[in-house]
Amino acid sequence: MKVDKTYINILKEESQEIRDILVKITSKNGGHLGPNLGVVELTQSIIEVFNLPKDKLLFDVGHQSYVYKLLTDRKERFKTLRTKDGIGPFSDPKESEYDFFIAGHAGSALSAGAGIAVANPNEKIIVVIGDASIANGHSLEALNNIGNNIKNLIVILNDNEMSIGENVGSLSNFFGKLMISNAYMNIRKDVRSVISKGKVGIQVKSLLERIEHSVKQFFLPSSISETLGYQFLGVIDGHNIEELIKNLTIAKEMEGPVFIHIKTEKGKGYQLAEENKEKFHGISPFNPETGEVQLTGRTYSNIFGSKLVELAETDKDIYAISAAMVKGTGLGEYQSKYSDRCVDVGIAEGHAVTFSAGLAISGKKPYVAIYSTFFQRAQDQLIHDVGLQNLPVRFIIDRAGIVGEDGKTHQGIHDINIFLTMPNYRVLAPTTGKELAEIMEFSKNFEEGPLTIRFPRGSAFELEENLELKFEIGKWQEVKKGEKNLYLATGSMLKEVINIKNQLLEKGLDGAIVSCSSIRPLDESFILREFSKYENIFTFEDGYKRGGFGDEILNFLNKKKIAININIIALESVAIPHGTRNILLEEYGLRGKKLIERIEDSINGEK
Repeated sequence: MKVDKTYINILKEESQEIRDILVKITSKNGGHLGPNLGVVELTQSIIEVFNLPKDKLLFDVGHQSYVYKLLTDRKERFKTLRTKDGIGPFSDPKESEYDFFIAGHAGSALSAGAGIAVANPNEKIIVVIGDASIANGHSLEALNNIGNNIKNLIVILNDNEMSIGENVGSLSNFFGKLMISNAYMNIRKDVRSVISKGKVGIQVKSLLERIEHSVKQFFLPSSISETLGYQFLGVIDGHNIEELIKNLTIAKEMEGPVFIHIKTEKGKGYQLAEENKEKFHGISPFNPETGEVQLTGRTYSNIFGSKLVELAETDKDIYAISAAMVKGTGLGEYQSKYSDRCVDVGIAEGHAVTFSAGLAISGKKPYVAIYSTFFQRAQDQLIHDVGLQNLPVRFIIDRAGIVGEDGKTHQGIHDINIFLTMPNYRVLAPTTGKELAEIMEFSKNFEEGPLTIRFPRGSAFELEENLELKFEIGKWQEVKKGEKNLYLATGSMLKEVINIKNQLLEKGLDGAIVSCSSIRPLDESFILREFSKYENIFTFEDGYKRGGFGDEILNFLNKKKIAININIIALESVAIPHGTRNILLEEYGLRGKKLIERIEDSINGEK
């Protein structure tokens, strides 16, 4: 197939323009720069070959869809990427007809694509999936089901040898070996050509076929193109537009399912991102000339990681487990010092949980550090493999609460409710950085069952020196004395309540402020001793109201047949969009003026 060279040159010029725009916008707004720099030519080629949005394109994961947004119907709004009321960070059908399925978490595109393809047999369904996402269990289930069954599905493996950090595991090695699969394809063609001419005897024919099979098993482990029932194309240079258009056009005319393996470079075309792929996978606003990010104070993730390194120096039973986010969860130093006790399982949260259960039942002390939003992917294992056996696994829930610009698929607002419904789990939410360090010290020798420790994104909050607290499980601590009103704050909400204490005083709403890092177990003695002293009792949490911290207190009061009204300040069960964390906390009534208004409305009987 011939491709117009002049037009190819135009597309190449467009590629550089796209990369310039990506760097310019993400340097201001932050975002997933590296993955998008790597799929520029691929996205251009898909748009050239297929009839979108009649044909449908799905990304796994949607953070590599910036180029697609830019080239479809969102070019004029692209500067609003990841800002409040602007275009979102992932694929979202509510944003555009070109986005057919939401894509924030890894592993969904193949299953969704298969269903869409069955429902739309006269359209081509294209799934672009990364080499880390395809190793996810959800993806493997879909690959197994799709083979031989769905003729209008095209799967494009975007192989850049990276997830968020480096890829891990045998499947990553498998795709590395596929790089030489063209050698196998040439041998296969030559062998079958000789056989087809009919000039060989039965024994020679059998020998040649065995040689072909042996070569195939060497070059194509698992033989994805035939054993699973796919037509195979590849390996293709993912930055060669001419080759991409040629092969995508061939795939479009083939009866599928078709599996195309392309090789790309994460961060392509921007030297700083090419040299530091992990940093630029997802990055905060940065200086485009130097790549430097504005430094913030010490984060909760930093405190967790440093403390775990300290604990592991004297306790050889401590293991750290991550699901493709070693550095993001603060485990970078731990991995460097104790690589034999740091296990990155890749995008496989369910496996991470059950693996940790195996460690715990064998007498080890596993710490499983995963972002709150991704713990949702392991509920069965959390219940069946850890909770029912009451195993002492320590779960570190990073990015708990509202996270900000990554939007509704990544807000960490389900974890309190999830863990409070599971048997045997203790749920802790440190209110300061110092308290997190104390909880980590406590957790080392806690063997009574699973323990969850949740904390937000960003810099750690600390109390004034004269307000030092000492953590004790099942105990709450008074930070400020007061009468009439009782304010019970867990996790990051202690900071928010303390920040409005002067305004509350001015409005006649002064009261006692209590730090409640222990969500389960509750401080039952405090409840029985103190609640009757106050006219108004408030709870504050950065998760959903139903099934949360406040509900846990209400259930305890009901059990004790104590009739006391509790004003729960939390999130209603709605999807929280993208925007800065500061803006979203204010808008949803968990910060500043809006938080004060919610307190006033509760006292005045308004909702």
